[in-house]
Amino acid sequence: MRKLLLTTLLTAPMLMQQAAAQNRSITGRVTDAATGQGLPGVTVIVKGTTIGATTSADGSYSLSVPASASALSFSFVGYRSIDRVIGDASSIDIGLQTDTRQLEEVVVSGLASTVKRSNLANAVTTITSKELVGSTRPVTVDAALSGKVVGANISQTSGAPGGGLSVQLRGISTINGSSQPLYIIDGVYAVNAEVGNGAGSAAFSGASAVTTRTTQDNGINRLSDLNPNDIESIEILKGPSAAAIYGTRANAGVVIIRTKRGQAGQTRVSFSQDLGFAKAWRLLGKEDWTPEKIDRFYTGARATQEKQLLAQAQASGRIYDYEKEVFGNTAFLRNTGLSVSGGNEKTRFFVSGSTTDEEGIVKNSGFQRHSIRANIDHKLGQRLDIGISSNYINSQNRRSFTGNDNRGLGLGYALGYIPSYAELHPNANGEFPDSPYSGDNPLAVVERAINEETTNRFVQTGNATLRIIDNERTSLRFNAQGGVDYSSSRALLALPPDMQSQRGLALPGAAREAKSEYYNSNLQGFLIYDWRVGETLNLTSQAGIVRLSQKQNLTFNQGQNLSPGPPYSPNRGTVTSQDTQIQEEADLGFVVQQEANFRDQIIATAGVRFDKSNRNGDPDKYFAFPKASLAVNLAKFDFWTLEPVNMVKFRAAYGETGGPAFFNALYSPLTALSTGGRPGLVPSTLLGNPDVRPETASEFEAGIDLGFLDNRISLETSFYNKEVFDLINTYVLAPSVGVTSLRAYNVGDLRNRGIELALNVNPVRQTNFTWNSTTQFWFNRSEVTKLNQDPLVVPPFNTGLGFGNTFGRNLFIVGESPSRWFGTPVNFATNNNFSGLTRYEDAQPTFQMSFLNSVTLLRNLELSFLFHWKKDGYNSNLSSLLKDEGGTSEDWSQPSGQVNADGSPIPLGEYRQGLSAREFIQNAGYVRLREASLYFSLPASLRTSLFKDYVKNLRVGVSGNNLITWTDYRGYDPEVSNFGAVSNFAQVDVASYPNTRRIFFHLNLDF
Repeated sequence: MRKLLLTTLLTAPMLMQQAAAQNRSITGRVTDAATGQGLPGVTVIVKGTTIGATTSADGSYSLSVPASASALSFSFVGYRSIDRVIGDASSIDIGLQTDTRQLEEVVVSGLASTVKRSNLANAVTTITSKELVGSTRPVTVDAALSGKVVGANISQTSGAPGGGLSVQLRGISTINGSSQPLYIIDGVYAVNAEVGNGAGSAAFSGASAVTTRTTQDNGINRLSDLNPNDIESIEILKGPSAAAIYGTRANAGVVIIRTKRGQAGQTRVSFSQDLGFAKAWRLLGKEDWTPEKIDRFYTGARATQEKQLLAQAQASGRIYDYEKEVFGNTAFLRNTGLSVSGGNEKTRFFVSGSTTDEEGIVKNSGFQRHSIRANIDHKLGQRLDIGISSNYINSQNRRSFTGNDNRGLGLGYALGYIPSYAELHPNANGEFPDSPYSGDNPLAVVERAINEETTNRFVQTGNATLRIIDNERTSLRFNAQGGVDYSSSRALLALPPDMQSQRGLALPGAAREAKSEYYNSNLQGFLIYDWRVGETLNLTSQAGIVRLSQKQNLTFNQGQNLSPGPPYSPNRGTVTSQDTQIQEEADLGFVVQQEANFRDQIIATAGVRFDKSNRNGDPDKYFAFPKASLAVNLAKFDFWTLEPVNMVKFRAAYGETGGPAFFNALYSPLTALSTGGRPGLVPSTLLGNPDVRPETASEFEAGIDLGFLDNRISLETSFYNKEVFDLINTYVLAPSVGVTSLRAYNVGDLRNRGIELALNVNPVRQTNFTWNSTTQFWFNRSEVTKLNQDPLVVPPFNTGLGFGNTFGRNLFIVGESPSRWFGTPVNFATNNNFSGLTRYEDAQPTFQMSFLNSVTLLRNLELSFLFHWKKDGYNSNLSSLLKDEGGTSEDWSQPSGQVNADGSPIPLGEYRQGLSAREFIQNAGYVRLREASLYFSLPASLRTSLFKDYVKNLRVGVSGNNLITWTDYRGYDPEVSNFGAVSNFAQVDVASYPNTRRIFFHLNLDF
């Protein structure tokens, strides 16, 4: 023992010295190869081991590696992964190149698993944080997607502050309601209702909370609450072949939003400040009046009176451009953001706060958003990881009154009828004169009518992963995830009783308080088993359960016949009304999925989801939504020797999804009445359908992905065939049956077919000059394939929300697109198949293209721009009709080339009013410079000399949205919809809130 102890004491130092010699320290710094800026959060791993580190805030790292280590691997989201041989080096600096294809990033392959993009069998679009907000500042998240998603129709349905967006993926998914996709934020099923408040109803009539919302209220999407700067990436599952794993509610596609998380390393503080302004992109202009024009427009004493008013206005120099006064203002914009992120190997955090204040071009309109977020991830021991995301948002919206309006409040509607010589300005006492040309004085509406809304929203998610088995060849983990999204909105609408539009009513003055509460919650649990067969086949098996609950509470209280004074409370009215709608929904689903990967050469997936929902006729019946996919990358096989071509991937996928019937479609409602002072109930004229089935969709997608010159050139091609079955619509019955309509009936099927192409090119990749370019091309064709004949024979019916045959409507006819326009003239002899109406063009574009370029010069100067071309796509445009009827259109007096019976020429503005639907169904195609930006990052040497090491990055820039638009469309904007996000994308334009051109100046600081 004594000898053993002595030997140990003598040899221990040598053993320790030898062990120390077997490990050595390597340090270095990882930067962006284009800019030279340090990259925090880069993963550095000793290749072939689990030994690794993460770079700090300035991109530096330090790592102890075994003597046997041969190489280090560097990887970071959005950049090309790289291996570097160690050799004898003790310091290794790396410059990472931007990965324009991002083939190494992971995307969703199941509810609890991911797959590398290079192995995908579907065309999943990913939008990074840099692509989302790296160039300019969008109003909302969905607005930031415009022109960037191949296969999508995205349109800003209103230019009002806070947005109003319609997003349609791969064509029409339903003909009832909205074709908006399902949004998932950090795992929670998000509220994205287009919430109206009743502003579109006549004098805020006592109509129900349902019928006064989401039609002509100029509503916004609730996605406007989300701060775009908090987002790390967005994945878009465009069709059922990719979205089948989401089951019942995924017919219109799925948008998966991931917010930013902290990275281990030095704490990083980021500050951003944007200041900007907005102006109307276009005004319709005006034509001034002459005595001759007045004689054509008016007769008798009215003509004499108007000519006197014109003479007085001309003599005193009081000729006005009221459109400029209302819509021609400059709106000031401000965004401020502050975030703190960091952590260590056990705990990581990201905390952010932001405030947005955007004025509207209409006085007293605007949008404000205040948001605070905290994302925290923590490792509990070696086997349990937990994470939480908390977000609170307060938003305030003032949208004024625009759009279609029969009360005289709509600003654009009224401006169309007001001549430039009218005097509508307030007197010295602040009193507005009446307008003899419109239902109300638009200047008084701007100053005195109230339309404002405040929303408080809480989004809370949590996840936990327990690693049950974790070894080299197999792993078993349990993943639990859940969250809630609660949104509460309060809208106040008020019209003082002394306003012109109110004084003539039996109950002058109205004030309405509308409240909307949405509560979404979901919980899921999954077992995921990863295992390997031999050395070449990797398998992932997963099974789990998902539960979704949705609750809504829509209510309003309204007072009419207000007493004098500010109309701030409904209880001031002597006549009051109220309405409440409460609905609760619940879905339950079971999921199983198997994935197989053979050496990244052949990748196959198969799975199925079984869902039930209380919105179906049988709430206990499960519907199956299967999926299967296969991808084969020939360039990964040993026989492939063509080095310039590094990817040749053939892929195919099939999947099915669902869309439940609208709420309460199963039941025949009762109507309340009072007889002799006693309350009672009687059956309504609506008939429920207890046998209604959910809408379902199936999709087959095929494509080829090619990569050349180490993916400096890549091409992604996709073809899809998407069929939607059992479309649900209200069906009108014969009066003899005693009821007017079925509340819901499965009326038929339709098909969407399309092609999507995406070309990514990195023409220049030099130290001081890089250039990345992406060109996208896509189109979709929709066609009705079936009208049900059993048990009811369904005739063609309207699918859109137009204003009749004269202005165009959309019909559900076999062989036609549900978004095609039909209208006058009527001729049953030649157009009997179309209910006698003339067949016009389609609301969907012929094709779309986008052209995105980004250039970096000298590592410090960044230029980017995005052009978007929408070829054709027709709107029903009534905006120019209003000005023709009012005699104010700027070309009203120009000759039309037509003459009256007496030979006198007919002015163009007068001639257009008598035309058929051909005049109003107008081409809304355009080419638009959607985004452009120029940024300068202060060089590291100059930054250090000015700020030492306190400032890690300083970036300044200028950017713009909607800078230039080329279009022949005669309206405030070709992207407009009086009815919001309609299901068939057929847009109707009635004097909307004008869209704006936005310019920003930016300052970004990292500490």
